[in-house]
Amino acid sequence: MKYGLRQVSLWVTIYMVLAVAPMLLAFVGPLPEPRTFWVEFSVGLGFVGLAMMGLQFLLTGRFANVAASLGLDTMLHFHRQAGLAAFVFILAHPLILFATNSTYLEFLDPRVNLPRAFALSAVMGALVLLIVTTLWRQPIGLNYEWWRTIHGVLALFVLFVGVVHILQVGHYVSVWWKQALWVGVTGAAMLLLVNTRVIRPWRVRNSPYKVTSVNPERGDSWTMILEPDGHPGICFMPGQFVWLTLGESPFSLQQHPFSISSSAEHPQQIALTIKELGDFTSTVGEIPAGTRAFIEGPFGAFTPESEPDVNIVFIAGGVGITPIMSMIRTFHDRSDPRECLLFYGNPGWDKVLFRDELETLQRDSNIKVVHVLSDPPSDWQGETGYVTPEMLDRYLPDLEDERRVYFLCGPEPMLDSLEPYLRERGVPIKDIFSERFEIV
Repeated sequence: MKYGLRQVSLWVTIYMVLAVAPMLLAFVGPLPEPRTFWVEFSVGLGFVGLAMMGLQFLLTGRFANVAASLGLDTMLHFHRQAGLAAFVFILAHPLILFATNSTYLEFLDPRVNLPRAFALSAVMGALVLLIVTTLWRQPIGLNYEWWRTIHGVLALFVLFVGVVHILQVGHYVSVWWKQALWVGVTGAAMLLLVNTRVIRPWRVRNSPYKVTSVNPERGDSWTMILEPDGHPGICFMPGQFVWLTLGESPFSLQQHPFSISSSAEHPQQIALTIKELGDFTSTVGEIPAGTRAFIEGPFGAFTPESEPDVNIVFIAGGVGITPIMSMIRTFHDRSDPRECLLFYGNPGWDKVLFRDELETLQRDSNIKVVHVLSDPPSDWQGETGYVTPEMLDRYLPDLEDERRVYFLCGPEPMLDSLEPYLRERGVPIKDIFSERFEIV
């Protein structure tokens, strides 16, 4: 499979080395007079926090090799937790200094140095704004497009001012090569942002798509069908996703990730099934046929092995069925013999995406579907409530019989309860693939 404990451990180790490298390099070469423990401790936190802030741009740079080793879900969750840790480290740096030695408050005194006081105060405000807009984006009504832009600008501002602050203080970076290193880190972060927002759109500008239809689905969802316009299109693996931009130009704030729901055996026509959840998605049904579109990708390692010698258990909640549907359709088109068991949770029977097609596929393919409804109709004879470990125990065979791979996609609470359960049953971590749909 694409990623496992060894690969994750390797990338975490590399990340930690890069995060602490600036602090360790500070002790290379001539050293200044040592200060009190708390001063040096706070400086170390500042070095590590700022390095982690720079690495955030690497985690979101859409590098296929990194994503293939970690998976989108793992990488974005790590990005989120690393961002919170960087926030704590950077903010702890001045707070510890102020608490242990009040003379450091002069750094925020505009009477001593107005530009410095303004810049450092702005950085502290930017840090708080970064966290607030990330954790409470939806409650404060900030749409996704503007959040992405504000998020990148604020992070780059914090990194830039932080590096300028280090160079101005100069306590551990008095030699030229240390200064060049910090300037290089800042420049690299800027290039990563430029690569994501400028260079990548530039590469796809001559490979547009057109929307051929937008079809209504159950569960307040729509399936958008796209076809390449003047080029052969892209090949993808079932379970992958793309970044979609609608309009005459790929240079737009409006860019969203969506899983491909169509079969990988027919790449000349890409289907994206999108649920109305607010912002852009609430207007998908109004997009007319013929609309120009641009696709960047494919991305993601939420994909099955090509050899059909390992059976699969799918666990989906709501619109989390979309990447799994791409796998099921692909298996059907390839006459893949592997056995598939799908647990599919939804609020009601009328909300079940691809309900009729799944019934047909059960007759024509080697797949069994277990529907789970939290608000079932009065005559419902199937499973009720939610997909829980207790319910899975009634269906899953003994793991000693044969190896199975598990693909989980849906709401975060569902995955948070089922992942530990699978590991407790003895499923190796390399055989558990997860994608949480609330993280993007």
